[in-house]
Amino acid sequence: MLITTIALSLAFLAPSEHHRFGLTEAMPRLEGTIRVGSYNMLNYFDQTDDPTLQGKYDDFGDNPGPTSDARCKELAKVIVELDADILALQEVESKEALEWFNENYLQDMGYDYVVSEEVGYYRGIEQSLLSRFPISDVKTWKNVDLTKVERKGGGWTEVPPGEDEITFQRSPLFVTVQTPDGYALSIFVVHHKAGRNAWHRELEAVQILRYIEEMSSKNSTQNIAVIGDFNAVPWDRSVRWYFRNGMTDALSHRSSKLKWDDTSPLRITHTSGRMLDYILLNPSALDEYVVDSGFVLGSSAEEYNWREDPFPAGYASDHCAIAIDLVPREGQGNTVSAPPWPNALTKTALAASPPAATVTATSTKPSNQTKTAAASDAPFVASKRSKVFHTGVCGRKRVGEKNQVGYASFSDAKNAGKRPAKCCNPTE
Repeated sequence: MLITTIALSLAFLAPSEHHRFGLTEAMPRLEGTIRVGSYNMLNYFDQTDDPTLQGKYDDFGDNPGPTSDARCKELAKVIVELDADILALQEVESKEALEWFNENYLQDMGYDYVVSEEVGYYRGIEQSLLSRFPISDVKTWKNVDLTKVERKGGGWTEVPPGEDEITFQRSPLFVTVQTPDGYALSIFVVHHKAGRNAWHRELEAVQILRYIEEMSSKNSTQNIAVIGDFNAVPWDRSVRWYFRNGMTDALSHRSSKLKWDDTSPLRITHTSGRMLDYILLNPSALDEYVVDSGFVLGSSAEEYNWREDPFPAGYASDHCAIAIDLVPREGQGNTVSAPPWPNALTKTALAASPPAATVTATSTKPSNQTKTAAASDAPFVASKRSKVFHTGVCGRKRVGEKNQVGYASFSDAKNAGKRPAKCCNPTE
């Protein structure tokens, strides 16, 4: 189903002057497939004041406040261009807010089914889903106790002392979507915890995989996807744990004919230059995946200090949208072939962003501005004799005290020519 409006389609004829990552247009729809996508809408709040959200996170004040008409139009441009039949969303205020957005900005998209569930997050934003097909089995796990989660093996990030009440920061949203022909896809819409809390993301990932294991033990052919903003790069332990337990990153599951890998700007999904958004498929769902159909759709990603500054007026999101195509018949993914990405859709991002090799070289080269800190309480610690750096807790255990050097930030350690140690996977 390819549904567009002339006005919004024309807006995509010319790439945004701020385009840096992903394709400038969505790949064409493939006959006999359905499209599954994900998009973080970056604090989408409606025009109705929620009295439970006050002070620092007032939905009707300045932080974040209601989403402007200009931003709503930018968000809608991306969603219309993506043209997903099933679209997982993150950072949506409520079902009422999403229904209002759907009615006012996505009138012709055919999203007859809308789900958005309160997921226990103090900022009042949720996981949501728009679908052209019926939705059932809606569920969340707001108050599940993650302190009881067992992380087997080594290399996990240590849980800080005193963390004795741990739940999902934002519970996953679970739904099952069924096409008119009876094909069913069960989806976990996720938004893992952000920031320097790798241990929390790890606990969340392990728990979600427990749910998947339980479902698969009851129905070994159940098609399952985990979709959304993982707030982690592929080599972080939380993401790798999904891979080690049978989930495949559909956007990275490509044939050799595509010449760009995961370090390319065509695969980056966040304005910080990181790959944070994924569509993971279990073995059953992978059988319906059209290899090479996955892509990142770039949007108006104007550069700004995304950690500290408010986003510019009319800005869509700090995340790019992503999508894949599935053949909605069991085991038939290989019956449809996806064309390669046209050069016309890739050249803008490739020209705006330096090659991956250049990024790697500059990010690991020692800098004259490298700052060190007292190793006794620094968040990152390395050995003077090593090329890797650790989290503070891990480094102080592994490195002899007289050889310890501390760094106040992740970037300080990187500027010193160090790379993250695999044993503890330090992250920003």
